[in-house]
Amino acid sequence: MSLKTSLSKVHKCKAPSITQTNGLSLKLSSFTIERFAPYTKLFNEKEWDFETKKKNRNAFYEWIKWIAENHPKVHAKLSKPIDILIATDTLSEGQNLQDADMVINYDIHWNPVRIIQRMGRIDRLGSPNKKIFGINFWPSNNINTYLNLQGRIEERMAAMKLAGAEVDHQFSETFAEIIQDESLDQKMNARMMKQMETTWDDIEVTDEGLGFDDLSLERYRQDLLEEFNKDKNKYLKMPKGVYTGFKADKTICNENGIIALLGYPARPSKKPDYDYQLFDLIYINMQGKTVLLNQKEILDALTVHKDKNRFVLDAIDRGDEDAIKGLVNAMQGWLNDQAVEIEKQSDGTEKK
Repeated sequence: MSLKTSLSKVHKCKAPSITQTNGLSLKLSSFTIERFAPYTKLFNEKEWDFETKKKNRNAFYEWIKWIAENHPKVHAKLSKPIDILIATDTLSEGQNLQDADMVINYDIHWNPVRIIQRMGRIDRLGSPNKKIFGINFWPSNNINTYLNLQGRIEERMAAMKLAGAEVDHQFSETFAEIIQDESLDQKMNARMMKQMETTWDDIEVTDEGLGFDDLSLERYRQDLLEEFNKDKNKYLKMPKGVYTGFKADKTICNENGIIALLGYPARPSKKPDYDYQLFDLIYINMQGKTVLLNQKEILDALTVHKDKNRFVLDAIDRGDEDAIKGLVNAMQGWLNDQAVEIEKQSDGTEKK
């Protein structure tokens, strides 16, 4: 659609979510999208008595003449087109909008898949456009330096490319340079190794091979998804904070302790649906010292014990204060050992 338009042809649309049942809102949204993408939403996706051998742009213009004579209400929509549609991220899924030839991302999502989904609304088979365009509004330099938003997204897209996913090579100038780098595979492996806080030397002493699935932890995600699909309702009803236990195989877990998944930053009070930005998987002993160094080792240990019977001391299940205190002290000891920032206060004291 042309960007040269009057203000009367600009429409703001908060596209309804899947769970929305307000019939008026759904009807309004459908009416808006049909005015924005009539070639797709009206001509292509609906059945008409209009006869044509092939649905293309030329047939579309003939159809408009036919509509004017046979369906005045539909023709009224075509007479008031919308050239620019301002929408929430909800519109990025489930809509065919190949009438349009440009997507402008004025907000950049952390997950590059969401950006790809948005472009996928207009980059579709049957598009009447010879070329389509994508424009991304990145934060100003000082903010982007702080967030490293562009760098994080480009690194994730590079990982997706290595895993075989289709990505837009022209997403940005720097991303185009990244994927042309012949050493991309080695660099991405090195980055993942850093995240796992281990080295190649640590891995080479084991008898296991190491592939991309190990570095990305995809094997464990698939295992979890399979288990989740066995009884979705049970897991959906579970609270977000749960605990259990097992008797450890000493060849795998050689110290009694705690395996925990920690969310960061801490959840504010009275926000049960809070989404954590980062997660940390740890295995510590009762003195708060790390037992296993990285996520893969911990997940391997859990995999060995996943079919074992639940075992938790009765005192802990009862909420005995002394028993719980030992666990709290272990966690507190681990937290105290992590990197901290000391800030000098105006009165000369230090704040950790």
